[in-house]
Amino acid sequence: MHTRAEAASSSPEAGNARGAQALTGYPLWRVWWLWGTAAALLTAALLWGGEWAYHAGHPALEAFLGVARVVLYVVWFVAAWRCSRNVAHRLWTHLARAALLAGLVATAVLY
Repeated sequence: MHTRAEAASSSPEAGNARGAQALTGYPLWRVWWLWGTAAALLTAALLWGGEWAYHAGHPALEAFLGVARVVLYVVWFVAAWRCSRNVAHRLWTHLARAALLAGLVATAVLY
């Protein structure tokens, strides 16, 4: 039998809170440079794979890789936004969020 505390910590809402907290607990530099570099490399690979799928006549695979690319970008964007407060000086929070929004606008315009 579970106690109330165990039941509360195993609820779906508690799981979502832990997931959101996991995205906010890292310093901005780690999310921006390490995760961002990995996301950029994976995005390039997904883009290359999508181009290959298009030329090979596999439109469903191309669409899937395109969706995966967008999901990857959104996950990194949300993590960077949430971690933008984990800095020594508040100026970095504002600069990071401005750069994220500029990148989002550029992505929307280019795609």
